[in-house]
Amino acid sequence: MFKKQHLALAIAATLAATNAQAFDAESFTVSGYVKNETAALTKDGAFNGQASSTNDTTKYNDSGDLIKSESTVKLFVNGDVGESSTMHAELQLHNDSKAMGSHFSGNDTYTQSELLRELYVDTTAGDWDLRLGKQQIVWGTADGAKFLDMINPTDYREMAQNVMAESRIPTWAAKATRYNDDGSNLTVVVSQPRENVFAGLNRHVPTGMITNDTSIAAGAYFAAYNQGGFAGQDTISPGVDKGNPFVLKGVDSITGQYNGFLNIVPDLGTVAALFGRAFQASGTDNEAGLSANLWSGATFGFTVGAFNSGTSLAGFSSSFDSATSGTTFGDINLGLTTFWLDNNGDGDASDYGDVGQATSGSDATVIGTDDGGAGYTGQQTLGAFAAKFGTNLNNKTTTAVDSVFEYMDRTSFATFDAFVGATSQYVYDMPDDLDSNLSFKYSNTASNGLNYSLAYSYQYDPNPVIDLSWRNASGAKVEPTVGTTNPTTNAGTQYSAIVSLSGLGGYAAANADSNLNDATETAELEAYRATLRFTQTMKRAQNLGAAADFAIDTESMGPVVIRAEGLYQKDVYSPVIDRGALSIGNITKALTMRKGDKFKYVIGADVTALTDMMISAQFIQERNLDFIDSNVDFDGAACSSTRSSNADSCGVYTADFAAMHMSNGFKKALKNKEFYSLFLSKPFGDSGEGRWNNILMLEEGGGRWNRFDVEYSLTNNLIGTAEYNKYWGDENSQFGQLEAASNVQVGLKYLFE
Repeated sequence: MFKKQHLALAIAATLAATNAQAFDAESFTVSGYVKNETAALTKDGAFNGQASSTNDTTKYNDSGDLIKSESTVKLFVNGDVGESSTMHAELQLHNDSKAMGSHFSGNDTYTQSELLRELYVDTTAGDWDLRLGKQQIVWGTADGAKFLDMINPTDYREMAQNVMAESRIPTWAAKATRYNDDGSNLTVVVSQPRENVFAGLNRHVPTGMITNDTSIAAGAYFAAYNQGGFAGQDTISPGVDKGNPFVLKGVDSITGQYNGFLNIVPDLGTVAALFGRAFQASGTDNEAGLSANLWSGATFGFTVGAFNSGTSLAGFSSSFDSATSGTTFGDINLGLTTFWLDNNGDGDASDYGDVGQATSGSDATVIGTDDGGAGYTGQQTLGAFAAKFGTNLNNKTTTAVDSVFEYMDRTSFATFDAFVGATSQYVYDMPDDLDSNLSFKYSNTASNGLNYSLAYSYQYDPNPVIDLSWRNASGAKVEPTVGTTNPTTNAGTQYSAIVSLSGLGGYAAANADSNLNDATETAELEAYRATLRFTQTMKRAQNLGAAADFAIDTESMGPVVIRAEGLYQKDVYSPVIDRGALSIGNITKALTMRKGDKFKYVIGADVTALTDMMISAQFIQERNLDFIDSNVDFDGAACSSTRSSNADSCGVYTADFAAMHMSNGFKKALKNKEFYSLFLSKPFGDSGEGRWNNILMLEEGGGRWNRFDVEYSLTNNLIGTAEYNKYWGDENSQFGQLEAASNVQVGLKYLFE
């Protein structure tokens, strides 16, 4: 947004530069272009976030579907504002009728589509050249990578398909450059901190509380079973930017409709509430929750892992209660021995999700044997509750570990009391307009022709950091407490602990009365529900970088330019997954971002071959100097089979920021990740009126991206463009996951002055 202090800065700079002399309006020139770009898919398939992680193979998009129809009018205004000062402005009107989300379609601030792209004044002060205002500052030279370009953030809503000049986000800055007598120069920049923009993760994530229907989340009874469903409904967000082709799996894990924990948590709260009511003693009518409704051995020793095992519901029921009769509400008999989840009693697992009428009979052994039925596993029982809600609470179609309850396989049922009625919220704690970044760069040329530069910045790292915390009703932070007990399941292989939230969660904590419809009870329960808060913020980091290039004359290839660029980063944040903590339900410890140091570098060579064809090859490596990969459990002890029968539910590691997802076990990152690129560019036509370019990026881990584009001047003012972007490879790589977003794009640009 164009702030008053920014306008004051520009005005003050102009007045200082012109020595209070009025500028000449006739010296200003206006040029620009009108452009349309339209893109269509080249493959059938679903984008990240359109489907759940349980192998939903529904085809959501067809080859030929339009994903972009973008019209842009861009104006460049230049002119003198005094004897020695000039002004430049870049404005654009933007509309994309096929964009996913209103903020993609129009002029959204601090993106590549904002109205005011640039507005700055060039002037001098003593020996310093000054550029004051909204601008782009380019220090890097690498293709497809931003290392020394550390000042301006990037809009990644179309990944890397747009050229840097368009995807780079201009920010308000004061840049001062001094040119020295020895040919060197020193640049100092004070700039505005802004974050990189990713589809699905930006300042458009709603900040309201996400909750299911209050009566259900607070633990109201199954009164609506007579109508064939729960009282209330799933009210989750549909997912931020759902349907955008370039939502990454890492982003979908946070804000996605089906796999994002922001939306899954309220469903966990609802299912926990329903469990507390369903598995109570026969004939009782209380609000004590799981810890009281199941005998203590069950709440401390009975885990989701056991419930997801092959144990039938009959075996489960008979283990905990010997009652032979219960009170029937609607179509459900709440006596544990007669709890049934099949609406026709045929034992067919294909319809276990239809919560229906109880079986006849009262003995526990009839559960799963009536009408020849084989009984339902605990996993299917979970599905009967979870299927009533929209997010991926329980996997019902695959054997892979790709659903919430499977990841929480060692979570005690006593822990689920802490989740009763849980809500979630996404909030922002971002730098304000008074915060700033400070950057320096020194450049020079050695006597042998080596060009080199050194750069340093103390700045807010542009990659946003997501902090998770539990909050009480007043918004105060609540630290999870892990119990010291060592319960085991009946199988003897599951080691679990009890996670509590300092009195939050659970019906018993609210001291609710037995009147299930009493407004006072609902208010009491509301005060004890916990909120999982996702806080988007930015953290300061230090960056020390260097770049160099050197030309070598060869007989066979002519001049060959060797170039290198490197960046050491201190205190940047990476996602870390603690599978042991997740397995016992300690969510805020399971999903964290931790600071560490990184080193990134690129080595490239440029040569001209054939007839004016430029060839550029690069090797890129990103090294995580504080990479985490520890075979330890939630309490720091070594992982072992006596703690968990599932080896994947233990261990702490740095996750892949782009590709971690519920469908791939929150993929572990590579300690040292490599990319290779090859760029070709060649003019064509009798007078060089056309040019084609091709860049191929190969990602370690199997991801591939190739962009081929052509530009041709039809007339002096009319330019046609065409572009083909192909993504392929491993579906859990940065590029391979975008295969369904492969597209062809055509454009037409008219230049005017």
